[in-house]
Amino acid sequence: MLIAFENLEVRYAAAATPALKGLTLTLERGVVGLLGPNGAGKSTLLKALLGLLKPSRGTGLVLGVPLGGDESAKLRSRIGYMPEYDALIEDASAYEQVAFWGELSGLTPESARDRAHEVLYFVGLDESRYRPVSGYSTGMRQRVKLAQALVHSPELIFLDEPTNGLDPDGRRRMLDLVLRVHAELGTGVILASHLLGDVERVADQLVILDQGQIKAAGSMAGLRRALAKRVELRFLDPLSPDQESDLAQLGSVLEARNGLYDLELIEADPAGAFRWAQARGATLVQVTPRHDRLDEVLLRALHGDGAATVSSQGA
Repeated sequence: MLIAFENLEVRYAAAATPALKGLTLTLERGVVGLLGPNGAGKSTLLKALLGLLKPSRGTGLVLGVPLGGDESAKLRSRIGYMPEYDALIEDASAYEQVAFWGELSGLTPESARDRAHEVLYFVGLDESRYRPVSGYSTGMRQRVKLAQALVHSPELIFLDEPTNGLDPDGRRRMLDLVLRVHAELGTGVILASHLLGDVERVADQLVILDQGQIKAAGSMAGLRRALAKRVELRFLDPLSPDQESDLAQLGSVLEARNGLYDLELIEADPAGAFRWAQARGATLVQVTPRHDRLDEVLLRALHGDGAATVSSQGA
């Protein structure tokens, strides 16, 4: 288990409404995508899990350590954090800053210097590591922030909008690094983003947040299995009322128009639609899988009618 929390609430002193409202969830080791619109509560949840914000109610565990407990200070050497906004020292080099952060995370000065070289090489900044970061591009600055999150070899890192401000090539490079962090270093990753494409590309678990509440959560594999059940059926002629009613044996009809039927199948077996049509004298001319609907799952979840779609925690 990577993280678990129950009935977690965070309330800012000046706010009448909690920023996080009774969240309960268990997350396993892997790459977790924390998805939601701006202001959904993603950064607040990260800061609560990092110990930067004290929950007003509820309990939680990060790597087995209770939130806000006496042992929470020990987490500093086991977790890393890449904040959304810059906290870089403009006239210092990437090497100097990453080594400094390594010492803050508990490394000896010598180990911090050695690890700074290693992680800057890992993120592709080895040739420019001695230059002041004031001359770095946005993509390079983001990679310095990732390097400082990794310098002390944490078990888990929290990434807050890691592709913020990046062009398409910079986004690709950053997301490739996120995948490598987990695949090559074995580090657990919690990635907060408002960009569906980023989360879909790297995550194996998904949590959708909105207005401080979990709208949906589950494995990406389970989500993709659910999406595999979405098909569009095209018939030569519109179905009769009896045939349309009988479609319920295949699954739920989500939309019907001029001989086209958008279905969520009971079983992920598109070929079964042809057997159904043959048995009922209907001419089915095309079955089109609808694998491009992850954005619709997000929208349904945010509007309150999609949580069941991704509720399974299993892979």
